[in-house]
Amino acid sequence: MVNIIKPIIPELILATGICLMVLVNALIQNPHKRTSQILAVLTLVIAILTALPLLNQNPQIFFNGQFIVDPLAIGLKISSYVAVLLVILSTTINEKINQSEVLLIELFATLGISIICSAANLLTIYLGLETLALSLYGLVATNKNSIESTEAAMKFFILGVIASAIFLYGISLVYGLYGTLDINLLNIMIVSNTLELKIAVGFILCGIAFKFGAIPFHSWVPDTYQGAATPVALFLSTAPKIAAFALFYRLLIDAFSSISETWIVMIYALGMLSLIIGNLIAISQSNFKRLLGYSAIGHIGFIFLGISTGTENGLENSLFYVLIYVLMTMVAFMVIEVLSSKDREVKSLKDLKDLNSSHPWFSLIMLITMCSMIGVPPFAGFYAKWSVLSSLIEANMVYTAIIAILMTVVAAFYYLRVIWFIYFEKTDKELGQPDSKMLQKVVVSFTGIAILLIGLYPKPVLDFCRQIISSNLLLD
Repeated sequence: MVNIIKPIIPELILATGICLMVLVNALIQNPHKRTSQILAVLTLVIAILTALPLLNQNPQIFFNGQFIVDPLAIGLKISSYVAVLLVILSTTINEKINQSEVLLIELFATLGISIICSAANLLTIYLGLETLALSLYGLVATNKNSIESTEAAMKFFILGVIASAIFLYGISLVYGLYGTLDINLLNIMIVSNTLELKIAVGFILCGIAFKFGAIPFHSWVPDTYQGAATPVALFLSTAPKIAAFALFYRLLIDAFSSISETWIVMIYALGMLSLIIGNLIAISQSNFKRLLGYSAIGHIGFIFLGISTGTENGLENSLFYVLIYVLMTMVAFMVIEVLSSKDREVKSLKDLKDLNSSHPWFSLIMLITMCSMIGVPPFAGFYAKWSVLSSLIEANMVYTAIIAILMTVVAAFYYLRVIWFIYFEKTDKELGQPDSKMLQKVVVSFTGIAILLIGLYPKPVLDFCRQIISSNLLLD
């Protein structure tokens, strides 16, 4: 009994935390605003501590082939838990949204991510994906008094439902072809690359591309980033990206590795479109959160191109890029969140004018973040881009690497615009005193400095990525 429960302890901890938060909100009239935050933080900390001992455990499959515990699953779970924990710690109490409600839904979303990471069956993947998706729809709509938020939520919901239906149809086609949804069995049974299988994989890949926000499945990204409350946008831009990588790996590497020549072409096309179009459209954006949305699409292009190499090194470097991107975009949204007050939210680039005069430390943090996103050494973003570019060159994809470098130059333009507004544009209107607490400022400072430290010494994070990827490939 203990051996069965042990692998799902992190999920049980999350479920327990969710239940406690529901009970607190139901039984205590007008609970203190910090109560839910404390419960959420404790839940995630305990989940991290219970997951760590499982990192080096031998891979095992439980519950009749539904649930797998391996280095990849545990590694991605821990990464997502840490990301969500930092998001919660950096979140300001916002009167415009129900804080308890947001935190509860974020824990639900984290549970969905956990299920995706350990899914060993296509149906389990779908259940985890829908748990995550439904939570995200609710999060975007939490700012009920905002027309932008409502519009973004409706658009996200409609497009998400369509993407889920396409994804489910792809799964049904696979079941119709092979009579099983077990990922390990599929990897063994697929011996020929038939037209029917290509179509099924194409449908499944559409669902993955939507979760990543790759072009042409991207339209929800800038709208939700702009329309959602900043704490929600902060969450959307972080942990779900780790879930998307887990989704990709479980489906395409674990289940359909034998037909990699088919989906690699698709991944490459999606990557090139995202890299080029995302960066070009970002140039014209004046809303900072919308700019970060299109910027995210460009970064997704880099991730997809690394995956399209079809090599172990490419997968490791793509995962490394995902983690660094999550860190960078987290810091960017954190700074917005910390600087915003109940009377004024940082939205436009113009709101960042002369930020250096009123908030020099956070200006420095934003400078580090933007330079990292450009790929300027010695920041983490430089090494992330360099690692993907090296994978492309090793795979004899030199022209692709050149295009990626050119798009990096394009991206530098709009990132430098942010820096220009912060340091060189003067304004008579100050942001005023933010509502953030000391803890939130400390978290922002810590994550901002982490971008520099990882850039100076990337080996621990890169070794972590290599460990969880290589161990799984050996199993495959």
